Parts: sequence; C-alpha cells; structure tokens
Amino acid sequence: MGGNALKLVVTRRYERTEFEVITNELTSTLKQTFKRVEMPLFYRKKESFGDADYILSMEGYNSNMREYITETFKPNEIFHNGNCYSFDYKELQVDLITVAPEHFDSNYNYLSYNDLGNYIGKIAHGFGFKYGQEGLMYDHYYKGSNIGRIIVSKDYDKIYAFLGLSYNRWKQGFDTLEEIFEFVATSKYFNWEYLQLENNNRVNRERDVKRKSYMSFLEWIEANAKDDNHRYQYEKDKSVYLDAVGDFFPEAGIELEIRRLEYEHCKSLYIKAKFNGGEVMRKYGLQGKELGDAMTGFKQYVYDGIFGDYEECMLQQTKETIYKLFETYLKERKQTV
Repeated sequence: MGGNALKLVVTRRYERTEFEVITNELTSTLKQTFKRVEMPLFYRKKESFGDADYILSMEGYNSNMREYITETFKPNEIFHNGNCYSFDYKELQVDLITVAPEHFDSNYNYLSYNDLGNYIGKIAHGFGFKYGQEGLMYDHYYKGSNIGRIIVSKDYDKIYAFLGLSYNRWKQGFDTLEEIFEFVATSKYFNWEYLQLENNNRVNRERDVKRKSYMSFLEWIEANAKDDNHRYQYEKDKSVYLDAVGDFFPEAGIELEIRRLEYEHCKSLYIKAKFNGGEVMRKYGLQGKELGDAMTGFKQYVYDGIFGDYEECMLQQTKETIYKLFETYLKERKQTV
C-alpha cells in the first residue's frame, strides 16, 4: 500500500477518470473469484491515484495467491508483505489485502480515507490501546512481556464514540484531505504532539515521513491546531483507563480476558519450570535436532499414553515423575530405532 512497493517495474499515477475505468475492470475480475471485494473509501475530490487497494475476503479460497495473480493479471513483478500482495497492472500498482472474513469490515474501516485510521490510532494509543485492521485492541503486558492481544470491539459506532469521534460523520464521507484532518481534530482527546514525528518510535517515524498525506496533516496542524485546545493530556500510567474501557465495552469482558491471559502465561511458566529443553540437554546430553525431536516426540508420547493430555500431565505430575516418564520414552524410542 502507498504506491511504492514495486521496485523493478515502472508504475505511474492515474488520473481519476482513467483510474475509474481500470478499477472497474479489476473489480469485475476479482469478483469472479472472491466472495467479498471492496476498495477502501477515498475522499471525493481526490484527483489522482498512485495505487489501487483491494480488500479480499479469503472465505472459501484455498488456492495460491501468487499463482492466481500471475495467471490472472500477468504482472512483471509481485511483492508479498504480510497479508498484502502488490503487483503491476497496466502501469498501476495494485495491492490485494487478503483477510479472514471476520476481519473484512474492520479492514475496510481502518484503511478508508488515506491515513485516517493511522490518525485515529494515535488517539487510541494515548489510552494504551491499539486501533487497527482488526478493530479496537488491547495488548496486555505482564512483567514487561506482551502475553496476548484482546479484541475489545468491532462496533464502530461505539469505538468512535469512545475516542471522541462521530461514526455518523465518517459515514457521510469527506470531500478533501482537509476535512479528514478537521474530523480527527474534533476529538476532545486529540493531542497534536502525539502526531509529531519526533514523538513516535523509529518504525512509525520512518513509515510516516514517506507518506505525503501524513506530512500534509502535520502542516495542517502547524497552521490550525498547534495549541492547548488540541492537546489532551493522557495519563502516563495507561492502566488507569482499563476500568473506563471495561465500563464502555462490557461485552469485551476485558478484565476476565486479562486474567485469562495471565493465567495461561503463568501456567506455561510453571510447566517450563518443571520440564524444559535446557534441563533435558544438561541431563541427557541431547542437542540440536536430536533435542528438538525428543521434546516433540515426548509430547506425542504423553498424548498417546495413559495421561492423554500433555498440559494436564505437566501440571498434575511431580517433576520427578515427569522425568522418569521421559526416561521411559527415551528407552522405548531407542528400542524402536
């Protein structure tokens, strides 16, 4: 996405009239294969386009995407990054964003209107949450480690209301980039400092500086919103917002999900303390592939044996019993080789 993914072929910007012709052609072709196909929305007075983005639902599709693109569009170059396939078609960069059906609408919302999703994400980040292609999310950290992600909501009326924005206004669409900028700044939680390049991490900074619309937003802020009225002060300790989020999105059960993540994490640590590859290596001299095969084989051995469930075995049995069982497994494996 962004029109700069392809390096080996020449692509160009398309004027609006010719862009509509080629995207009608692309849309018709894609709909012959995929159940849901949508282009993210763009502001109405946009005059030229550096690429054509498409969101594709992978529901019922089990074939190879690269082969499909090659056979259908015969491009000179294909670039694959994550769930996005970029290729050239008649000198236009086309980006196919492949998503699970349950994330189709959230991708559509996030990717519409240039970098609007990115700007809204800055507001969510102020509360310690993420707003992205799967909706509003919370990454839970336990003793400094990210132990899991919770999907808080995909209800955009509620998400926007929580972040101080109007989803009804979003649905009306925007004529210009400036209207998009003005919309973001209407949030009472907007903080112009959060969008400054120097206040973002290196990955976001390097990405955003290359995006013309993002740099235009910074220019707009400089002229229109660089003041205290557009600088909401977030708490440094983001955990203070958890209760508010739990009250606003009770259906997410965020406190319960947090405890579940912590429980699963601590359970995993407990199992590793009882039985782990490092100790197996020291006790039995196994290394490399032999060690990996033994650990994997032992797990299957437990599943197939009297215990039936590896995790329950590790939790319920003593450390001594586990290692005796492992030694029995090693002896039986040696006899079958």
